[in-house]
Amino acid sequence: MKPKRAILRAIALMLALLAVPAGRLAAQAETETEGAEMGQVTADKVNLRESPNTDSAILAEVPGGTAVEVLGKDGTWYRVLHNGTVGYIRQDYLFVNSTGSRGAYVKSDGATLRGGPSANSYVVAQLSAGQGLRVKALIGGEWFYAVANDETGYVHRSYLEISSSSTASIGMLKQGMEGEEVERLQKALYNRGFLSKANITSVFSSETRKAVLEFQQACGLSADGIAGAETLNSIYDNNNKIEKANADFYKLKGTVVLLNWFKGGSDWLNKGAKFTVTDVRTGKSFRARRFGGWYHADCEPITTYDTSIMKSLEGFSWNRRPIWVTYNGKTVAASMHTMPHMANPTPSNGFDGHFCIHLYGSLVHENSKECPRHQACVYEAYKAGRG
Repeated sequence: MKPKRAILRAIALMLALLAVPAGRLAAQAETETEGAEMGQVTADKVNLRESPNTDSAILAEVPGGTAVEVLGKDGTWYRVLHNGTVGYIRQDYLFVNSTGSRGAYVKSDGATLRGGPSANSYVVAQLSAGQGLRVKALIGGEWFYAVANDETGYVHRSYLEISSSSTASIGMLKQGMEGEEVERLQKALYNRGFLSKANITSVFSSETRKAVLEFQQACGLSADGIAGAETLNSIYDNNNKIEKANADFYKLKGTVVLLNWFKGGSDWLNKGAKFTVTDVRTGKSFRARRFGGWYHADCEPITTYDTSIMKSLEGFSWNRRPIWVTYNGKTVAASMHTMPHMANPTPSNGFDGHFCIHLYGSLVHENSKECPRHQACVYEAYKAGRG
């Protein structure tokens, strides 16, 4: 009897639905559409993708300002409906009013905050590259209503980059931006040795991004090549002494080990090995190559640049210096002098001869004994690298 009653109820429900006027069903569908969450594309055009990642197939190109229906969210992607096709758009390319304010950054100098959503409207404030502000709404697909410092107004979408966050820090510079703040950043990177003078262009190029990335790695910051507030504060901090020549010192401290030359050291630092030497007393680093030696490593700087850093330590001298040698993921306490002598495998490197590197237990070729001064520096390097 129960199955029979279920069938009768299903039939009654179908009859009830058929009795609803078509206009009423249409009105209900319209009401559901009106209640849908909508978002607008903020870039000139974006890709609608099959899955929430940049490797998935492109289903369509969506023009800037286009309104799409937001169906949900998957990580940093919105699942949307566009012209009957369901796909994914990255959240930083879509402005959804219901999420409230969104952080944004000015792409270049010359942007203006205006009193109305028109290029003919009066100027409220001038904006600079990297300046952070909050976006409250997208008007007509072209103008953002935004808050910059304590002032409100309208900025054309072509001048802004929307972040995935609801707020924006005071400053952020990234690839593609240009202006005075970018040039200031480039000069600071140049002064620290991370960027060449030819790359001070006021345009945040791929070379600038690489320089920022290297600086972040040297400082132990989150390394993404984007100069946010923390990175900018570190770069402009006069108390921060990190330069490209001494960057390895800060990364390697706490990882240094002792390695006996005759119990694995010579095999580890094999002939032909190219490695990094970090001077413990100054923090400066340069690249070198081992080409020979039996009781210790006979080495040479690789380039004239490496020679110049080596010479900057104290000129060319027989004085022993504590160093760290980094090769194949290991950093070992060692000692060296900086005096070029005897064999000169590479005359083009500006170093007229070679220099010697001693590890723990290394000997002197002349008398087959340990050099007390070298061994004292090995221990100094080990002690400095432990903490």
